[in-house]
Amino acid sequence: MKPVLKYLLLIFLVSFIIYFPSLFGFYTNDDFFHLSISRAESLREFLNFFNLIKGPEGLGVYRPLTTHVFYFLGWKLFNLNPMGLHIVSFLIFFLVIYLVYKFTLMLTKKENIGLISAFLYATSATHFGHLYYLATELHLILFFLITVICFMNFLEKKKIKFYLFSIIAFGLTFLSKENAVVLPFVFVLIYLFLRYQKRVEVSVKRLIALLIPYFLILAGYAYMRFFHYGFVTGDSYIWDFSIKRAVNTLGWYGLWSFNLPEMLVDFVGPGLHFNPNLFKYWSSQIIPILILFVVEILSILYVILKSKILNRKSLSIILFSVAWFVITLSPVLFLPLHKFTFYLTLPLFGVVLMLSYLLEKRNSLTIILFCILWVSTSILTLNLTRQTNWITQGEATARRVYDYIQNNRGNLVGKTIVFYDTKGDESLPFSPTATLKNVLSNNNFFQVFYKGEITVEYGGKSEANPILVHSRQFLGY
Repeated sequence: MKPVLKYLLLIFLVSFIIYFPSLFGFYTNDDFFHLSISRAESLREFLNFFNLIKGPEGLGVYRPLTTHVFYFLGWKLFNLNPMGLHIVSFLIFFLVIYLVYKFTLMLTKKENIGLISAFLYATSATHFGHLYYLATELHLILFFLITVICFMNFLEKKKIKFYLFSIIAFGLTFLSKENAVVLPFVFVLIYLFLRYQKRVEVSVKRLIALLIPYFLILAGYAYMRFFHYGFVTGDSYIWDFSIKRAVNTLGWYGLWSFNLPEMLVDFVGPGLHFNPNLFKYWSSQIIPILILFVVEILSILYVILKSKILNRKSLSIILFSVAWFVITLSPVLFLPLHKFTFYLTLPLFGVVLMLSYLLEKRNSLTIILFCILWVSTSILTLNLTRQTNWITQGEATARRVYDYIQNNRGNLVGKTIVFYDTKGDESLPFSPTATLKNVLSNNNFFQVFYKGEITVEYGGKSEANPILVHSRQFLGY
């Protein structure tokens, strides 16, 4: 076995151990809606997943591969057992890790940098949402990286097959998630990087001609979205084109890239003012994380000071990394109320590329110590996130409801369940019934598991003799 393959397998193993608990997560929130729209009993119904004119009511996005086809597997292959889909997510994740290594190797021509990048990427805490929550479209970066790798191969090797593969992969990226709109601009970035390093001789005029098919696909996609599918709506999907807010959002994504917990955004105000509740309830977890984060930053500054980065090649890598981070983050940069670490799937590559390039210039001990520091911060953040994040809390809640109904199914079939709050629940910051309604995606949970058997209402009045169920018993507090 080749040494590089051994290292990659070791990286796969480490990431699997870190994220192993995610295998046992249940469905939650949008999972139930996605499952409900992903039933297909015939080939015609399956092909309708790719309908360019009309999408499922309420979806507002065109993601047939990452939504319909993915959740269809949950029905047909795994009999709604979520572990099957979590395993599929892990397999996709391993492929992405390999592609991170491959793309880094192509950019830098150094195997060590590729392996360091793959390791840092694979062990980042930002993948919590990708592996714990099934509805985060991990497939996007898979096809995205395949597209850019093929395009870069074409620019360097001038073989038409790579160009055709790139166009096909580009189409598959659009079938995964709308973030694919940034791909043509990433192509320009790659071209500028290769031209700056004198690795290609393609003229600007030739590049424009090569990009025409991609922009035609992009134009067709834009037409379909604007005039047929529309866009996602919701309380957090509020566009704000303020430069100040965009810089703030960019800063948070930058901090999260270094394994800080996502929850910090709710406890840090302007001027780095910390909400005292952060340390009141989670001091034993957050203080070690912040200490490791500071050491992490100081280590990076030390590496920068000790590295000779004021040269043509080093500056091109650093500028490429920063530009990659900003460009791939741009689709969500102006959504300040809709910030989540799982949007770092693509931008994170820019961060690990720059870090691995800087680290590779140091000795092996420095690299190993930094990797230990990186993984330690990640593990502590993941442990805290599992305790506090809405994903794991929602999965636990949905599992309790599922177990309750399964245990009482004989008495519930043909009845209406009414979830309700009590007077004692009024002291809580959120209504348990409203929380439960959100976690179960209204009636989608029941459409998936008990279609035609049980109806549900959240509060209010119902028909005579409904089954009254206290909502709070499922929330764990």
